[in-house]
Amino acid sequence: MKEVWDILTLSFREWPTILKIKKLWIVELLYVLYYLVRLPSFDIWLQRRLIPDRAAEDFRYGETPYHTGLKLLQLAEVKEEDNFLDLGSGRGKMVFLAALATGCQARGVEMLPSYNILANRIKKNAHLDDRLQFLDDDFLECDLTGANVIFTACTSWSQLTRDLLLDRVDELSEGTRWISVGREQKHPNLKLWQSGKLLFSWGYENFWIYKVERKKENE
Repeated sequence: MKEVWDILTLSFREWPTILKIKKLWIVELLYVLYYLVRLPSFDIWLQRRLIPDRAAEDFRYGETPYHTGLKLLQLAEVKEEDNFLDLGSGRGKMVFLAALATGCQARGVEMLPSYNILANRIKKNAHLDDRLQFLDDDFLECDLTGANVIFTACTSWSQLTRDLLLDRVDELSEGTRWISVGREQKHPNLKLWQSGKLLFSWGYENFWIYKVERKKENE
């Protein structure tokens, strides 16, 4: 019962974070205006048909609330000098939050073009600089160069997609932090740093934060 109540009152929990972070209220207002007559789930249904080689599971809708995202950024110790990369960024809210809350470079990679089109319009109309980028790409193939904070909300991805993404850990530099929501990531070069449970748009969900640590040859 508590979880249901927390989900229903989620929008009220958001406002202290929205008002605390400079320009985030402008971003959120633009989201409301742009999506006033658009349903994200309908957008997914329309566009997913153009990507037949990916499982339907990879396109389920769910977002990380701002207050939860801010907590994850704090736990992962994201700083201004970091390069944040959201793989499967959806409408891009976590990318905006990372850049505005920490001052870091923030990129979002998303295959559904309408999400990136609208996110870039919001970026332009909110007069935000190139710390933010929204890229039309497949996160299984995109360039990971420079990214030292990876964010994945992978609760809805197929097992095959999660396995293929884990194959890319070897491309990440030592010390890269990986924030994973909904699924534990098991790879010999990922060392668990922190874990817990937080409120998301679909309910309370587990998260894990890892650091890339390469095993030495003599170990």
